[in-house]
Amino acid sequence: MKPIEIVSQDKVLELTNLSPCHFKNTELKTHSTNREVTEEWLNRKIEDMDLKFHYFITLSFYKGNKSAINQYLENEHIKKVILDFFYPNNKPKNRIRLWFFVEQHKNKKLHIHFLMEGIDGITWMSKNNRKIILHKKTLYDIIANDFSMDDVITEALTNHLKEWVNKLGRGKKSTKVKYIGDFDRRVHYVNKSLTNLDFNNWEHIDYENSDL
Repeated sequence: MKPIEIVSQDKVLELTNLSPCHFKNTELKTHSTNREVTEEWLNRKIEDMDLKFHYFITLSFYKGNKSAINQYLENEHIKKVILDFFYPNNKPKNRIRLWFFVEQHKNKKLHIHFLMEGIDGITWMSKNNRKIILHKKTLYDIIANDFSMDDVITEALTNHLKEWVNKLGRGKKSTKVKYIGDFDRRVHYVNKSLTNLDFNNWEHIDYENSDL
């Protein structure tokens, strides 16, 4: 990624790890620069916080919001559902971390993307008393010892989300779980709203529910 120089009139901003929304509009000359600066800041956060994102997840809703604020409130519930899935009892200090982003459909209704860290499947299955829902074929594959623990986790999490998030669509396309792949590519993708001007400034980033 090409380095970007930010010239600030405030030396305090230059020396702190503030989010890009703290920079003055005059310092960000174009929307393209806004996106590049934001991506650089997020990539730096990944490195500084030693984040180990493993999944890239997209959720679409059959009763989608048009308000980012309302979606933030629903994201709070979604995050709780996810953490309760992995940690049904006590939440450890080193729990998995997530970043939430909102994005508009063409009809202006919102869907969300989030980056999520992974978890050791064997340890999770052995330590946490959690009922999980799996397809019959997956159970057969487990018995035949022809399965991936990642696939078990993502299928069980998908079914758990559909059970506890009422507005989540029921079709296969409503919940998409992918491996994170290239970090830069994912971070670039979730910030396309800065180029499309779909939101006011950095509203596409759900700071409140993201572990930033």
